[in-house]
Amino acid sequence: MTTDQQRSGAIFSPIPRGHVLDNLDRVARDAADTQPRFSVARIEGLIARSISLMALVFGAQTLSIALGGAVVAGPMRLVYLVTLLGLLLIVIVSGIDARVQRVANIVFAACYLVAVAHWPVATGGVGAADTTEPWIWYLCAIACGCISQAVRPWLATVYIVLTPAVYGFARVIDENGTVVQLDIAVQNALYGSMIGLVIMVLIITFRRAARAVDDARSAAFTRYDEAVRQHALEAERIEVDALVHDTVLASLQAADRASTPDQARATVAMASDAISRLAALDAPIADSGQTITIGWLVDLLRQHAVHLETPFEITVRGPLAHTIPFRVAESLYLASAQAMTNSIQHAGETGARSVAVEVGDDRIVHVCVRDDGAGFDPATVHTERLGLRVSIIERVVAVGGTVDLRSRPGAGTVISIRWSGDDAPKDAIAAAEVTGA
Repeated sequence: MTTDQQRSGAIFSPIPRGHVLDNLDRVARDAADTQPRFSVARIEGLIARSISLMALVFGAQTLSIALGGAVVAGPMRLVYLVTLLGLLLIVIVSGIDARVQRVANIVFAACYLVAVAHWPVATGGVGAADTTEPWIWYLCAIACGCISQAVRPWLATVYIVLTPAVYGFARVIDENGTVVQLDIAVQNALYGSMIGLVIMVLIITFRRAARAVDDARSAAFTRYDEAVRQHALEAERIEVDALVHDTVLASLQAADRASTPDQARATVAMASDAISRLAALDAPIADSGQTITIGWLVDLLRQHAVHLETPFEITVRGPLAHTIPFRVAESLYLASAQAMTNSIQHAGETGARSVAVEVGDDRIVHVCVRDDGAGFDPATVHTERLGLRVSIIERVVAVGGTVDLRSRPGAGTVISIRWSGDDAPKDAIAAAEVTGA
């Protein structure tokens, strides 16, 4: 990100360069309020419009006084009026763009300083003893505000101290070159500097507050990006761990237990499937907007039951045409398939096995894998066992679902997998509940 100091010169204030140029040196973001210098740009626009409004009010007052007075006579009167009030009009109009107004402000402030320095020459010393301020005095605050917006604070401070002092003394010099009202000169110098410094401090305060807001916003986006990256890494870890357990470890266990030709052929098929899934690990992920029907999920579960060569009673309640996100459907299938595989491996060869898929009207998908086998105590499951913790629970939790496990020795096992499109937050981790019954 390019800083203000890099964007601006040594004396110019840090006014945004605009949408096109800013886009060249920052990461493009969709929303305007995510721009690194969004608040600064808003404040600069507010400052520019405020100066335009101040110039309009004081300019109208100055014009009425200038037309009614004759301190400056002859051609010089016309030069002063046309130059200063013409430049002031440009300052007013250019308030729609802070960058353009900066140039107009610098020109006006410089011309104003030259005008007040030559005031004794332009007036011939007339009005030096008058206690009423001439019309040019009412432009002093505008000039100080303009310079505060356009240049760095140190240079603006020099101008704000110098210009009222020059005006104060030039205004009380008579035709003989003598300062006739020193007290008025000092008062004008102090009063003008005070007004100008107040304007400058307000501008600096607003700018610093805007930069602080932008810095805080940038830090928040940085933390958000890091959180997203960590979440992606965690999701990838869960997927890899589950894949290793579901394919590699399952194939090795099957090979260790194979004692017949049929079991050997099944082991070879499992190993081939493991190799294929590992090879596809880096394949492009399906479009996040893609949806899958419940019918697709049920068909896969039936195919998996056939592959396991073990009877599973598969029942469905609800509309098969109901659609859910592809990633959710994939996770529900893989977790359910692992629960079915666990039932074959650990529940024993006897007992009924069933898979119930239920779709609710309120966008709830419920998959229940049940068996009447040996059962187990969930509290005794070692934390390093990946089949339950990673392949089922973490996989479902990663898509915002929940898992409820109910089992006890000799009473079978029920694994209830639930996902709700309304309750589950997008890309969030929901809590998984594991209870013993």
